[in-house]
Amino acid sequence: MLSEDEGPAAVQRATDAGLKLLAARARTRHELLQALEKKGFASTVREQALSRLEGWGYLDDARFGHERAAALLRGGKGPGAVLQRLEAHGLSEDEARDALEAASGTVEFDALAAARGVLEKRGLTVRPLDGKSWARAARLLSGRGFSEDVIQQLLGEASLDPSGPDE
Repeated sequence: MLSEDEGPAAVQRATDAGLKLLAARARTRHELLQALEKKGFASTVREQALSRLEGWGYLDDARFGHERAAALLRGGKGPGAVLQRLEAHGLSEDEARDALEAASGTVEFDALAAARGVLEKRGLTVRPLDGKSWARAARLLSGRGFSEDVIQQLLGEASLDPSGPDE
């Protein structure tokens, strides 16, 4: 006989709690599992509730990863930062890489253009950059998840102004 904390009523309460959390924002399986655990639901109840939500199509880590990666790329984040954020949401390294790859294709992400945009927003497009400004720009881009190659290529360009040198 199942206890009151593990019966069908408990599974329904956990499912309802999961639906309420998903109504606020998209979440990964890992995030929902933690939230339901924090609410005090038993392990078997949590798993059954999450299985229901997955079966109904409300919980899909691959879809979450793709949508989140696309939003981060559109927001000017570099690939490294996107991977880090997806893994922080509870996606595995492979799931995060797959999501980034899929999102990069749909968003048509250009790392150089995105990095240039980040620098323009911070007023770091004046050439030539002195040592302090170059270091600041490099730290900014690195913190946003851009690779060393992109940073070196952008900061080593003759002009960050796409219109060309001033005459």
